[in-house]
Formats: sequence, C-alpha cells, structure tokens
Amino acid sequence: MKIKKGESVFGLLSSLQKMLHEKPSVKQMFNEIQMMKFKIRPVSGDISLVDIGNSQLIEALWGLGKLDDFFQKEFKRLSGKEKRIFFNIVSGVKEKLEQELNRVNFKQSMGPSSIVEVEIFKDTPARKPN
Repeated sequence: MKIKKGESVFGLLSSLQKMLHEKPSVKQMFNEIQMMKFKIRPVSGDISLVDIGNSQLIEALWGLGKLDDFFQKEFKRLSGKEKRIFFNIVSGVKEKLEQELNRVNFKQSMGPSSIVEVEIFKDTPARKPN
C-alpha cells in the first residue's frame, strides 16, 4: 500500500482496520500464517497437547502477522509526528491481539490440569547494519 499525497495516518489506520475485520476463511488464514514464518517454542508442558488448528489461535496469529507486515511497510513512510500517532495506535491494536492470543481456549484438547506455556515469535532474517 502506498501513501498517496495528502493521505493521512488516519487513512492508513482505516485501511488497517478494514483489513483486520475482513478476515478470510480459517483455512486461508492458516496458509497465510505459514508464509508469515511464525515459530512456536515450548517453554513448559507438553506442546503435543496444543491444537494448532484452533480457530482462536489462528485468528489471533493472523491478526498479529498482518499488523506486523502493515507496520513494517508503512512506518518508514511517515513523518515524525505521524510516526508517533501511528505507533501509539498500532501498539494498542497489538496489545488487544496479544490479549486475544492469551485467551485462546485449549481446554477441549487438554485436561483441566494440563498447563502448556509457549513462546511465539516471527522468524525474520537478520537485517544488515547501516
């Protein structure tokens, strides 16, 4: 997405909101997540108990991935003041998506006493120093 002359940071945020609300099917989101190169690393517990096909998990990861891609593309194109506004709003959206991720319900596939803690990160290539 290119910033057109006269397009404000609020126009970009409107585009972001539209993208996040017009979700594709869970299957399509799953395919897109695989291309986003998310990695899930167990911290504690049996990770084999985690259902990676859980729609809540897929929707939260998809939203975080789309948000990250959007931020990476658009942030560098903004002016200083616009960057601050953009960053603050995107940070709030990210926090909301992370809360959704923390509320994913795995209880159908796991017993009530099973606790699994995972670390989720995006595998990105190292950037070359300037």
